[in-house]
Amino acid sequence: MMGHRNFDLVTERVRNWGRWGPDDARGTLNHIGPEALQRAAREVRSGKSFTLGLPFDGDGPQDDRNRPNPDLSIVMVAQPIGQGGRTTFSDDFMKMPLQCATQWDALSHVHYDGEMYNGCKVCDSIGQNGVTRHGIEHLANPGIVSRGVLIDVARHFKVDRLPAAYEISIDDLRAVLDAQGTAIMPGDIVLVRTGQIQYFTVDKDRDGFLYGGSGLHFSCAEYLHDVSAAALAADNISVEYVDIATMDDSIGLPLHVCCLREMGMPLGEMFDMEALAADCAADGRYSFMLSAAPLAFTGAVGSPVNPIALK
Repeated sequence: MMGHRNFDLVTERVRNWGRWGPDDARGTLNHIGPEALQRAAREVRSGKSFTLGLPFDGDGPQDDRNRPNPDLSIVMVAQPIGQGGRTTFSDDFMKMPLQCATQWDALSHVHYDGEMYNGCKVCDSIGQNGVTRHGIEHLANPGIVSRGVLIDVARHFKVDRLPAAYEISIDDLRAVLDAQGTAIMPGDIVLVRTGQIQYFTVDKDRDGFLYGGSGLHFSCAEYLHDVSAAALAADNISVEYVDIATMDDSIGLPLHVCCLREMGMPLGEMFDMEALAADCAADGRYSFMLSAAPLAFTGAVGSPVNPIALK
């Protein structure tokens, strides 16, 4: 059990409020400076590219209980340009939640006790037309590009996917990194592979993917804080371990609170790391350049993304 006292101790220890000024809206992405970008560029050696994004279509992971899958409509079909009619064009329209597949959570996505990152009051910052503080547009400019580090927890334990009730600990993260011979540097983006995305991509089991699965324990935020990581992403639905039966706990999504609210650390969800992980295991190199800029939806609390890893 998490325990409110332990949770409070972690939040106090990792809190970055005011660290980069009272008006800061990028949080731990401030760790990505020129040195981190240069280090990321040096990771591109073999000329390989891997997309980590799920398709955005009607067959996505959502089951319509909370969020629907994208709905695409062609609104103009082969409309003529000019008088001759030989050149035509088509336009389309997409209706979708901004967090229905591979996504970034903005710092305004999750709050606790009426406050979000840097002490911004929820009541003053969120309305029907979006958020006035910590919208995803602040993460889109100048984007999210840095050295990425894969922590392949599933492969470390010699399984395709972790058991559904497994909570990844700080000790697990350290053990995997040691076994991989990988170190996290300031400004790195940490990717954690559980294998849980296979419930959707392989088994076609939406419920198994959405309502079960392993993830990180909230205390992992302390480790990410200590190594000055810039962002965290995973291949499951919520990055952290979630027990649906205990979602009425007054804390709720404790890792989200620690990362988004306290640290100002963006969270990436439903990153498909399978092909990248296989290549990392083959060449023994678990670091790469990661380009994963969200779309600049002004006032949005999240954004779809198509992350690209370059090796």
